[in-house]
Amino acid sequence: MRRRCEIWAVVNVTPDSFSDGGLFLDHSAAIARGAQLLALGADVLDIGGASSRPPGKTYGTGASEVSIDEELRRVIPVIEGLSARHGARVSIDTTRAEVAEAALRAGACIVNDVSNGASPALLEAVARADAELVLMHNRGDGSAAGQNVVYRDVVASVVSELLEAVTRARKAGVRSEQIWLDPGVGFAKTSADSLAVIAGLPKLLETGHRVLLGPSRKSFISAVETKAGVTQQSSPNERLGGTAAAVTMGVALGAHAVRVHDLPEMRQAVLVAEALIAAGAAQVGALQGE
Repeated sequence: MRRRCEIWAVVNVTPDSFSDGGLFLDHSAAIARGAQLLALGADVLDIGGASSRPPGKTYGTGASEVSIDEELRRVIPVIEGLSARHGARVSIDTTRAEVAEAALRAGACIVNDVSNGASPALLEAVARADAELVLMHNRGDGSAAGQNVVYRDVVASVVSELLEAVTRARKAGVRSEQIWLDPGVGFAKTSADSLAVIAGLPKLLETGHRVLLGPSRKSFISAVETKAGVTQQSSPNERLGGTAAAVTMGVALGAHAVRVHDLPEMRQAVLVAEALIAAGAAQVGALQGE
């Protein structure tokens, strides 16, 4: 039987995230939002206390620097509330060992690292807790410019660089079965690169690791519209259709999980995509049985 694709819901406890910054900065608002997402069917709540949006023409100078103390202040009460009171599987979206370690003590069970395993201390903290680890492909500051986007073959490079991060994580003590891979849509990639890595998910699956896909509301969707002649650039919250298309493609190509902002709509997209895949498999089976 085909496994079900998990749905990871984003809860950003930040004032400046590209899509939902400031909406859930208050701890009680973030906990209430997380509880609502759980009720709507979220499998994992991905909590972030520092925006990771990359610099570039879309987001200007990128994310503002946040102190470790401030990042901890933002996320720890939310993680404690959601894991203890609501029994949530919580992922902490951070690149800092101190935050990862405190979040795991507070009840998180996954560390979502958008730096592709750049911090040995973070990897060691994950290993000590025997937690799950998401390694997201990234280069430099994540901007889609300069050497960051020089690829001979973007899919092959992403797979190779992620496997290098897997080697670092394994040397730090993280068990292979605890590692997820994320192709890093929108990070150190042009819009064409982002489309290519989504289409190239089967190559990531060949590594044997679970794959998380995060296309939600990303700027590549607007770039596709522009190339098609749409003159009005869509804002992040106007990219529901494009996100649904990318999520559906991810499910069809075998993603183990999708990370989304618009949970009810994307849950519906996932369920319908899985139903269509099952219906197609049933028809193939019937034809083979004739």
